Amino acid sequence: MSPTLAALLWSWNPRPDVVLVLASFGAAYVLGWRRLRAQGPTVVPPWRLALYLGGLGAVGLALLSPIDALGSLLFFMHMTQHELLTTVAPPLLLLGNPLPAILWALPRRARQVVQRLLVPGSLVRRASRLLTLPWVAWPLYVITLWAWHHPAAYGLSLRSGLVHDVQHLSFFATAVLFWWPVIDPAPHLHGYIHHALRVAYIVPAAFQSQALGVIFAFLARRPLYPHYEAVPRLWGLTPLQDQSLAGQLMMQVEGITYLLTILLLVARMLAREDRIVRWQEERSLDP
Repeated sequence: MSPTLAALLWSWNPRPDVVLVLASFGAAYVLGWRRLRAQGPTVVPPWRLALYLGGLGAVGLALLSPIDALGSLLFFMHMTQHELLTTVAPPLLLLGNPLPAILWALPRRARQVVQRLLVPGSLVRRASRLLTLPWVAWPLYVITLWAWHHPAAYGLSLRSGLVHDVQHLSFFATAVLFWWPVIDPAPHLHGYIHHALRVAYIVPAAFQSQALGVIFAFLARRPLYPHYEAVPRLWGLTPLQDQSLAGQLMMQVEGITYLLTILLLVARMLAREDRIVRWQEERSLDP
């Protein structure tokens, strides 16, 4: 192993701002989860805690680990970072259903203030509902994803730490909005969204991500980002091979994630319809 690669693999970057945010949200969730569990062991199941902490771990892995340093030398490592921030962390965090736990971690007065901000009809509630509407969240996420992969925007993010942070924040924020209608955590902003509609929402997202991955993996005949032609090469990868690997990574990670999501949604839909049929049958048998 070359000294450069060895140094990069050990180059963890414990950014105080990221560590503080992750530690604060993690501690708040654990405290609130423990308080809710004291109300009843089934109120917040342990699997939600595990998924939420896994989501925070994915963010930490993306921003604090050697993945961040390697991303400046290898496009496929940068793509790994982006997949963690858009495809792994947001759904895990939302599946953790964080609002109830974090509310219960707050002092009573602060909890009441936040609850007032989220009551139906409040400005925060209306804005949250607007941003998580499927026909708003979907284009916000997709446009953000494609715009940042334009060579000019992507190159700027590699030259400026501030722009790079804005890129990551916009990826993560729009991904949270995108996944919200699929997972529907508290507060339930849109009522019940039929699982068939959620599948219809996911399918075109899967196609657009595969299209972007195909461009990187197979269609581009030259490196799209000159930055990766000017940096030292690792593992014997040429810039074009690195770019192709990034595209294949994107296709596989997002393809598997969307496929699993669709299968789970279909299973939930069938289970719900089965419960409705059984309930109707039981009612029909009542005297």
